[in-house]
Amino acid sequence: MQDFNRKTEAGAVAYFRYCIKNGDVAGALSCFHPDAVYIDREGRELRGLDQIALAMNEICRLQLDIQGETPHVTVVNDVAMWLDHWEMTGKAPDGHLIEMKGHTSCIMKRNEDGEWLWLVDNPFGAAILKNDNMV
Repeated sequence: MQDFNRKTEAGAVAYFRYCIKNGDVAGALSCFHPDAVYIDREGRELRGLDQIALAMNEICRLQLDIQGETPHVTVVNDVAMWLDHWEMTGKAPDGHLIEMKGHTSCIMKRNEDGEWLWLVDNPFGAAILKNDNMV
């Protein structure tokens, strides 16, 4: 296995993407803080590791390759905001090509061991907003 420095934000993200590509659900789930929230494509909030595991099972099952552009990262003490554009590619079990693009907006928190974990993972960014929600 590749060596990842999860004590850097970029290393934590690289490890997560490695886990997804290799179908490692436990590894992907280890990237989340115990109190984390994962926001799915519809804007639903999956709270806590038990709920997030459901999403990670589905994503890891597909073993998609995730590539991201250079991120914008803002760090304040033990909290970081990570923004980037990504692309996922791979094949579905029936053989059809999967190509997805998105914009990640997530908040990471450094744990006691110095590793960065997702506190809020919103891989779809502002795409979860609907125009009919304008006030």
